Amino acid sequence: MPSQPPSSHDTSWQLPLATPTLELSAGTLSFPAPAHSIEHNEAGLKLVLVLGGQLDYQLQSGGAVSVEGPAFHISLSDTPFSVSHHYAARQPLQYLSVRMPMQALHDTFGAELGSLARRIAPAARQTMATANGYAGKAMQALGRQIMLCPLAGPLRQLYLSGKALELTAAVMDGLTGTGAAAETAPGTRQLRCLQQARDILLQRLHAPPTLPELARLAGTNASTLSQGFRQQFGTSVFAYVREQRLELAYRMLTAGNISVADAAHACGYTDSHFSKVFRQRYGVSPSDLRCA
Repeated sequence: MPSQPPSSHDTSWQLPLATPTLELSAGTLSFPAPAHSIEHNEAGLKLVLVLGGQLDYQLQSGGAVSVEGPAFHISLSDTPFSVSHHYAARQPLQYLSVRMPMQALHDTFGAELGSLARRIAPAARQTMATANGYAGKAMQALGRQIMLCPLAGPLRQLYLSGKALELTAAVMDGLTGTGAAAETAPGTRQLRCLQQARDILLQRLHAPPTLPELARLAGTNASTLSQGFRQQFGTSVFAYVREQRLELAYRMLTAGNISVADAAHACGYTDSHFSKVFRQRYGVSPSDLRCA
């Protein structure tokens, strides 16, 4: 992703040159006011997976495009290119980005530009090929595994590099229309129910409804909600609530104006359990983060 505009809530991390063949970054961005930035990319392949929120972008040679998660954007260019990003106010964007230089694609993987470009956009005849699509449950699962990497040190780099390559391969395979990644998005009515369920959870993180109650409020049944939620957001309702609670606590603590106990209470945790799950998620205790 690009250098972020000022005044953003940024819980992103980056693994530059995770291997000589790729660069990986991921996180959650949120801005108090509409924001804009420009990203400059070298020749090669870039993949962005949007797990939540909306990404509005414009390539230097095209019109404005809006991608709403769960979705992906992939681009391939044999020349350097720029991308303009636009961010809505108070709309968290959860993303991850994989970049591979053109030289690495050719030397390490034996990839040929024309062949890759035709996978991304069969009619592509220019120096750049791009595609956007729905991110099915396999892609979302890989994205969550990257976001929630449980390892540290050199093992973390090995794990993330492997998962980033696996995700890229899954997206490319899905573009052919023959791979397991080629899924269809939920129908319009079901999508509205799922988005309403997500909004209810975000509004009631401190005391979320039970699954049957959530399904009733969203206008569906528990079984359909459970299955559709996992397909749409790449995780279970329970895991989504846990992740959003921890992200809220992280933002509160980095702001520095709340105690660990108050952050835990605001997110629906007891103090002792909160410290344990927070350290597992971020690799640092909440008290250490607050003092940083």
